[in-house]
Amino acid sequence: MNRISITGNTHAKFPEVWELYLSAFPYPEQRSPEDMVRVCAHKDYHLEAWVEGEELLGFIEWWHCGNLRFIEHYAIHPNHRSSGYGSRFLQEWLNASELPVLLEIEPVIDDITRRRQIFYHRLGFKDNPDIDYWLPPYHIELQVINLWVMTYPGFLTEADYALFKQKLVREIMPSFE
Repeated sequence: MNRISITGNTHAKFPEVWELYLSAFPYPEQRSPEDMVRVCAHKDYHLEAWVEGEELLGFIEWWHCGNLRFIEHYAIHPNHRSSGYGSRFLQEWLNASELPVLLEIEPVIDDITRRRQIFYHRLGFKDNPDIDYWLPPYHIELQVINLWVMTYPGFLTEADYALFKQKLVREIMPSFE
């Protein structure tokens, strides 16, 4: 099993990763194909896939944000879910990170969102309930989305959050101006 860097939308594995991305995340949480081209060219954007032979097992899409790493999307192929790959891959990735990590989850309102929160808790992520977080829209016709912030290995400071929000608004999310 190997972790490979997908260096752009022309990479041989990109179409397969893109297909998993589209199936794993709802439309309000997806980039347009044009915006994906934009972020793939950004120096701080990283897309990594886990493969076994030629088979895609999953991917992680993350940003270097100066003082932390931001996991934007993380998915395991449906054929490999509930097999331990999700925990194993993310734990290996966290262990290799020299920086704190931030991710966002949907508010916990049902069994599915509770299981997602528990999954991240088992890996050492912390809830940051004092942060009122609204994700800017991925598409011009949509509204902001209220999400919860989780961080690893500790809690997020107000200063780090302020720096992250600046990068999120200025570079990570699409601009509709």
